[in-house]
Amino acid sequence: MTTPLAGAQREPDPYAQIAEWYDLEHDSFTDDIELYLELIGGATSRLAILEVGAGTGRLLAALAGAGYVVTGVEPSAAMRERYAGRLVALPERVARRISIVAGTATELPLAATERFDVALLGLGTFGHLTRADERAAALGALHRHLREGGRLIVDVDLAGPRRLLETAGRLWWQGAWPTRDGAAMVEHLVVGGPGAEPGVVEVTHLYDLHEQGGSVRRTLARTPLALLSRGEVTLAVRQAGFSIEALYGGYDMAPADDAAGRVIVVAQRAPSA
Repeated sequence: MTTPLAGAQREPDPYAQIAEWYDLEHDSFTDDIELYLELIGGATSRLAILEVGAGTGRLLAALAGAGYVVTGVEPSAAMRERYAGRLVALPERVARRISIVAGTATELPLAATERFDVALLGLGTFGHLTRADERAAALGALHRHLREGGRLIVDVDLAGPRRLLETAGRLWWQGAWPTRDGAAMVEHLVVGGPGAEPGVVEVTHLYDLHEQGGSVRRTLARTPLALLSRGEVTLAVRQAGFSIEALYGGYDMAPADDAAGRVIVVAQRAPSA
């Protein structure tokens, strides 16, 4: 789960209330990190990497720990605040390789001359761009900020949004985790329904804090997700001026066939004519 990234920050910020639970759920997940490092690896650790939708810095910290210089773009002030807490806990040699800035996928807060070796839209971020023009604008912006021969990685959950729409109104259990102090448990459920526009599912996240003594405090957040196909994603990448190097259907590098629940696109910014 990543934050809305199109244009100006949607109001209110859906992560303002649930950012404190985000890391409990996601910090133990490393399958995507392992794949991204493998796809990026093989070159000097001095590569400059841009992540759009950086959240609380889970991926930034892993990439910086591997020796890369990383910049994250994140629209949610609540998520950036959680990132600041993560940063101070990192070794200084790692922390100094990370920066995170406020911005969106279509309005990157970067100097016109700033260039990167790798750009990453990880863990479903692309699906938060719910209109085709937003996705085209985001990919165009990344194209402008990649060096010639630079690599683009786009990781899209195809099956999740469709399952939520097809089972509209049904609660799906995502998991439960102890709070940092061990005094309570946090449970995450999601339910989907038709979005405000065709091809969009409105996802409601329910975080239940189960406290000792039986009391439960529920927090809600809603985020829209685009219903995308593998063809839509790859066509958008090509139309933005990238050549596709590889497609994967999962973090185990499974084939990106019709049975795959996600698509991971690895593409290259072609040299200018």
